[in-house]
Amino acid sequence: MNTRDNMIFVKGEIKTAEIAFCTYNPDTKKWDVRFTNGKKYSYAYGNIVWLNNPTSLDPKAFHISRNGYEFSGITEIYEFGSQMDFYWHICFENGKERDYRRNDLRIRSSCLGEKKSANVFDYIKRIADLCDIKNEQSGEKILANKFKKMSYVGNDVALAKYLNPSTLHTFDGKSNCVPVFPFGCNNSQYQAVKNAMENQISVIQGPPGTGKTQTILNIIANIILQGKTVQIVSNNNSATDNVYEKLCSPKYNLGFIAA
Repeated sequence: MNTRDNMIFVKGEIKTAEIAFCTYNPDTKKWDVRFTNGKKYSYAYGNIVWLNNPTSLDPKAFHISRNGYEFSGITEIYEFGSQMDFYWHICFENGKERDYRRNDLRIRSSCLGEKKSANVFDYIKRIADLCDIKNEQSGEKILANKFKKMSYVGNDVALAKYLNPSTLHTFDGKSNCVPVFPFGCNNSQYQAVKNAMENQISVIQGPPGTGKTQTILNIIANIILQGKTVQIVSNNNSATDNVYEKLCSPKYNLGFIAA
C-alpha cells in the first residue's frame, strides 16, 4: 500500500506499511485486508479508517521535534486529515518513513511561508550578493553564501518580525513581568529591564555612563532566573568583555555562568 497516498488505521493503529490490499465487501459489510506477510483478515466496518488525498507540505518550512528530539533529514511530509484529527507521514533521506499524530509533534513554522516575509528576505539576499568580501580559498562570496544556506526562519525569532513588522506583538498585559534587580537600578533602568522582559524586541539607548551595562546585567539575571540561556553579541569585543568582567568581578563573582 502506498504510504504517501494512503493512511489506514486498523483498530486505531496505523498499519498502512503492513497492508498489501484493502477493500470493503458490501456483501459481508466488512473490510477484507491482506497484509504483506500474506495473512488475510476481515474487520468490522468501524475497525478500519482509511484516509487518502493528503496535502503535501514543504519540509523546509518546518522544524519538527518530538519528546525533545529534533528531526533532521526530512525529504517529504504528507498531512492526512480525519474528522477528529490530523496525521503527518514523514519521509527521511535515509529511506525510513514514520507516521505521527500532528498534536504529538512540536512544529515550528517558518515565516518564509508568508509572501511578504519571503519577498523581503529575498531582497536582503540580493543585497548580500552585492558584498564582494570573499573566502580566500574558495573564492565564494561569504555573506551571500551564508544567506543561500538559510531556508528556514522561525516565526518565533526576532528576524521574522523585521521581515514582517505587522506580526510584531505589542505588550498586552498578559505577560506582566516582575523583574529582580541584583545589580541595582534607577527608574529608567527599571523600565528598560521590564520592557526587555515583556517584549520580543527592545532598544536601550543612552550616552556613556548612564548604566547600560548595569541594565544588561539585570536582564541577564532575569533570564537566568527563568531557567533560560542568553547570548550577548556586539560589533566590538570591548562591549562583551565589559559585561563579562562585571560578572567576574569580586563584587558579584558570577563568572561561572558565562561561557
